Amino acid sequence: MNQLLVWLAMIAIAVLCGYWAQKKGYSFWAYLFAGGLLGAITLLFLPDVKDVAEDKKVSVINKGNTIGIVIAVASFVWGFATGLNP
Repeated sequence: MNQLLVWLAMIAIAVLCGYWAQKKGYSFWAYLFAGGLLGAITLLFLPDVKDVAEDKKVSVINKGNTIGIVIAVASFVWGFATGLNP
C-alpha cells in the first residue's frame, strides 16, 4: 500500500509540474516527464513567457522546452542505470 501511495504522489507531482509549465508557456509533456524536484526548481527560475519581449519569445520557449527534455532524458537514463545494479 505504501508503494502505491508513493507512485501516486510521484505521478501527481509530475502532472502538477507539467500543468505549471503549461501555465508559464512551456511544453506540458516535457515537464510532465521531467516532473519532480529538479523540474520544479527549473520552472521556478524560468521566466513566464507572457513577460518576455515578442522578439525573444520563441527563443525562450525553445530553451525552456529543451531544458525540460534534457532533464527528462537524464532522469530516465539515471533511473535505468541505477535499476541495473544487482
